Parts: sequence; C-alpha cells; structure tokens
Amino acid sequence: MNADKILSISFSKLGFSKSFCDDCEIMGFKTLKDIASISPEQLVSKKGFSYNWLGELSAYLNKKGLLHLLQPIPGKSYG
Repeated sequence: MNADKILSISFSKLGFSKSFCDDCEIMGFKTLKDIASISPEQLVSKKGFSYNWLGELSAYLNKKGLLHLLQPIPGKSYG
C-alpha cells in the first residue's frame, strides 16, 4: 500500500488500538493526513494528546517508513 493511500484510511482500518482511535476522535483526527497537516507544536497542544498516543503513532509510522511525516516542513504555513 502506498503512502498516499495509507494517509487517507481511517485509523481503525489501519490496525491502531481502540484507545488510540478514541484519542484521535477527541483531537478531531480521522486519518493520518489530518495529523500530518498540523505542526508538531499544534499536535502536542491538542486536548487528548498523550505521549503513549504519540508512541503508538510513531511506532506505526516508523514501521511503514513514514516517520518523517511528524517533522515540520520548512517553509510550510500550518493552520
């Protein structure tokens, strides 16, 4: 499965835990694309964010070779 497709699939279909999916709902995220569209600073300030949640996200992205999506994009205006 290519990166673009993975970014558009709901978390529950990607195999994330129920807890992770519940936290995503609290934060207003439906897909990985939603997470990648905000800055790291915005991400950690979201209500519902936790480092356990970030750990599960990071492990998944690393496994898929997509960990770079958590890096801010130079010159990109977030919001």
